[in-house]
Amino acid sequence: MTDVDGLLRGALRRHAEDAPAATGLLDAVHDRSRRLVRRRRRRTAAVCACALVAVVAALVVAVPAGGGRHASTAHPPSPGATPPASPWSSIAPPTVAAPPPAAPASGDATLRLVPPGAAAPVFPFRPVVTPSGGLADPVVTLTGGELSAYFEAHDGVHGADVTIRVGPRRPAFDEPADRAGPVRETPQQVRGHVATLRTVTIAPANRLSLYWLEKPGQWVRVDTDDTLTDAEVVRLADALAPAAVPVPTPFRFDLVPAGMDLDTSTPSAMAFGPPGGSAVTCRLLAAQSLTGATVPVGPYRGTLRRVDSGATLTVARTDRDATLVVQVPARYSVTDADLIRFAAGVHVTDSAEPAS
Repeated sequence: MTDVDGLLRGALRRHAEDAPAATGLLDAVHDRSRRLVRRRRRRTAAVCACALVAVVAALVVAVPAGGGRHASTAHPPSPGATPPASPWSSIAPPTVAAPPPAAPASGDATLRLVPPGAAAPVFPFRPVVTPSGGLADPVVTLTGGELSAYFEAHDGVHGADVTIRVGPRRPAFDEPADRAGPVRETPQQVRGHVATLRTVTIAPANRLSLYWLEKPGQWVRVDTDDTLTDAEVVRLADALAPAAVPVPTPFRFDLVPAGMDLDTSTPSAMAFGPPGGSAVTCRLLAAQSLTGATVPVGPYRGTLRRVDSGATLTVARTDRDATLVVQVPARYSVTDADLIRFAAGVHVTDSAEPAS
């Protein structure tokens, strides 16, 4: 027994340095847990988004002049073969009507309301070469003029989630995860363009971002982790195919601001604005009580408040057990009647998810 004890103690001493450091170990576990939770949530959102694609494609969402500037969305077939037809891969955007006259983009301006005149933006790519196990249908959003498609890996062990972003500006890499560790950049060639592969060294998996200028005014960024090799990320990006998946929208509009593009569309918010900014924002929140004098807003009641920063109309959407908040900044003058008329024409769709 004495020899065995001695051997055991010696083995423990020899391998003591191989034990993982306590610092950061729990954080890595928590990080993995958060990733799994986000996957489950995004899987639910992806199923909803896929089921609603046929409906959303027929919707005409207000984006007057220039709304078609924003790109389109997609989904992945099997590697190395002609991808099978899918409900979203063959969708073309609805016909865009003639745009109304544009409103001034800066300084004080009168907010004019016009009927919808353009289609919702669509995401322009789909991965053909995919990680092991393939990818789920994308969850597509539009934020600040940038389209984003999140593809969840079917294989949670050997596969890798992929996010593809398309926007008018060079990627800024200003999110916390983009600067969470040492950064290394290497030049690459993608689709005939000079590209950059950016690697952030971070546990439990390095963050890989490949980005390039696809054409004037269109930057593309592919994000994943080091489950894929550098060469596999470049191959995935190099084989991106055209697609046209509409962005799911939480609202349908009877009237929209003239001369403004759809700048943001998430499950709980939509915003219109001149290029590079938001001016009129609609948000769907969890139900809250109205305070103060109310005014009729279509079949609902709302409160209208004006402060130095602008006007806010809060509407109790009793049919959805939610609250609609419409905000217009002070630089755009809008009458009470027009603001109420605009809010009365905001219809909540089945893809809407009130924010808490």
